[in-house]
Amino acid sequence: MEITRDIASARYHTEDFEILLEDLITEIETRNYRVTRINHIDNIHDRREAGINVTIGFKHYKIVEFCNLNSCSELISADLSSGVFMPVKFVVYQEDEEDLVTIAFLKPTAFAALYHSESLTRVATDLEKDMTEILDEMGY
Repeated sequence: MEITRDIASARYHTEDFEILLEDLITEIETRNYRVTRINHIDNIHDRREAGINVTIGFKHYKIVEFCNLNSCSELISADLSSGVFMPVKFVVYQEDEEDLVTIAFLKPTAFAALYHSESLTRVATDLEKDMTEILDEMGY
């Protein structure tokens, strides 16, 4: 795996992180995916407010997990252990002192390549296309 090749990312200028996050979720759901969980890693800021000393380099950090039951079942049917990569995720973060928000994801074709399976690669290619289009449609 080569990080620069296997992780896709896009950067967006926004004055409101939460609105960008909502727009991302809307784009995901528009393509018939279901957001299964959002991990709020930036809750660590609450520790700082409580007087606990933490060193962090970001204003916002969310992990947005999502899946489509058809795609998920196709991937898992191709190889039962491929479920370790499900659901797929976008990381959405904004560094300290930055106006830009980064959205990144592990390309499904990168993990599919580990399996050397045509059927897994076919489903991963479709999933990667959807994920790329979601980033393209963000419109920022």
